[in-house]
Amino acid sequence: MEKLDRIYELRMLLAREGELQIPLNDAETVRLARLERALGRRVPSVDERDSETWLPVPLPIQFTAQGTYGSGIVRNLSGGGMAVITSEPPALGQRMVVRVEDQLHGVEYVFPARVISRVVKGLAAMGVAFEGVPSQTRLGNRNSGVWRTEIPLGNADKKPVAR
Repeated sequence: MEKLDRIYELRMLLAREGELQIPLNDAETVRLARLERALGRRVPSVDERDSETWLPVPLPIQFTAQGTYGSGIVRNLSGGGMAVITSEPPALGQRMVVRVEDQLHGVEYVFPARVISRVVKGLAAMGVAFEGVPSQTRLGNRNSGVWRTEIPLGNADKKPVAR
């Protein structure tokens, strides 16, 4: 999902400038301004239908908050945060780590965040604001689900067998 990659880039530039106190060069400053204009910095609500934040295909996530694990579905996503449908939203102000996997491109994103709004009646949901330094990790090739070795087990001291 290209949007996740751009949000990661925006959050990383903001973190470099803010939390890490690493000055941005001219090109990075221009890129930051463009990303902020395109993605915004406000946290959308669950019921918004804004074309800039609405995800036509819901995005599954996992999160960790105060020693508990949860999962949810992202309905709206911006440069400032996300609106997540979840069965048990953590308490207001709760800090969390949000994990999003982009299976299509083989990338996992991890965003530090904080709960800034909750809906507990009807469809339970939360508004989550990004903060801190995000991370991005390439996922391993998961095509077959089978690990292979060219060295037959029990023959570790011998040369690999050609196949």
